[in-house]
Amino acid sequence: MSTSEKGHAKNVANLSKLIKVCQGFGAKYNPTKAAIKVANLQIKFNTTTTQLQDIKDGVVANKTAINNRKVGFKGFNKYSTRILGSLKATDASTETIENAISINKKIQGERITAEKKPQPKGDSTTPPEDNSISTSQQSFTNIVDHFKKLRTLLTNQGAIYNPNETDLKVTAIATYITNLETLNDAVDTTETAIKNARIARDHSFYDEKTGIPDIANAVKEYIKSIYGAGSPEYKLATAIQFIQP
Repeated sequence: MSTSEKGHAKNVANLSKLIKVCQGFGAKYNPTKAAIKVANLQIKFNTTTTQLQDIKDGVVANKTAINNRKVGFKGFNKYSTRILGSLKATDASTETIENAISINKKIQGERITAEKKPQPKGDSTTPPEDNSISTSQQSFTNIVDHFKKLRTLLTNQGAIYNPNETDLKVTAIATYITNLETLNDAVDTTETAIKNARIARDHSFYDEKTGIPDIANAVKEYIKSIYGAGSPEYKLATAIQFIQP
């Protein structure tokens, strides 16, 4: 878990501690502000806990989609080479074969493993944007597009390209392409879901007045109004710290 993610989780954990402190005051803790009533504090805790879990679940789903795509794309370059070999074994024109060779070169040239970049020196907890990831993602899309062009070329050959090998037939290639698209779309979908979940979390956790730190400060101010700034009750509450990113 990243430092920032730990910070979000710590805020939720500390909100739970602050709720317990308020509950410990019994009937004396009776604010007029709705947001800091114990019942509503508990609702806030439950909501933010669920939001943290949604992100964890989203990350797992995304990693699963990435792994599935990795398996599904495995051997794409060998498959393209076999298709090219099958076409070369037909009466297709020299121009058609040259076009297929050109497409195959593009397929062979796509790199789908992002390069690892060295981590920056220093104590920064925010990693730099890794553009190699987006480059890798684009490569998956490019591979699908190249296979589509290859399928179109073969389809236009009609009876000339009709191999006996089932997995090299145009219909099999079309199914293969659909599968690649489905696997790639799953990665895009799960990545978008994570981004949306994080946006929702950030609003819920840190919006002005309704975020956890501001609500916690309001709770502490109310406790100070009851017991006084030098009271052990107020010190008990202020000892519970919240992070505002």
